[in-house]
Amino acid sequence: MIDSTDEQHTTIPPGNTPPVPPFWRNEDDWIVLIEFLRSDDEDRARGAEAIGYMLAFAQMTDTRMLALVGDPKADAYGLLFSFSSPVNKAEFLRLLQANDATACEEFEILVPDRAEIEAAQPIGRVLPEDVVQQVTAMAAMLFGSGSSTIQ
Repeated sequence: MIDSTDEQHTTIPPGNTPPVPPFWRNEDDWIVLIEFLRSDDEDRARGAEAIGYMLAFAQMTDTRMLALVGDPKADAYGLLFSFSSPVNKAEFLRLLQANDATACEEFEILVPDRAEIEAAQPIGRVLPEDVVQQVTAMAAMLFGSGSSTIQ
């Protein structure tokens, strides 16, 4: 039991939740993909579609997906993925490359540095609200269909 004189004791104001350090900091198999969400309606819709597929692929393969702002002037976002196993990573990459909206060149699949991993947040905290709504709706539709062959 911790008493009030213990230095480890933290007082949490009523109605607030205690701060929780991100547990993903200890994960060690990461990739990062860059996606642009420009203000042009067509480009933004294409970016949101790609991110929606990526979120569905992440859900299908037990993969954590986080985000961070890459370059605000270019409307660029880093999408970070952490894998629970090499098999799930291979399947995620297979799904990514098999889909027209998400296929990318090998040099576009990067490994984030420690600072990027520590700065990453859940996508709902980073991506614009309108994009989050489109992404989650699309991923729910795709993941909910139970299909492992999304194209």
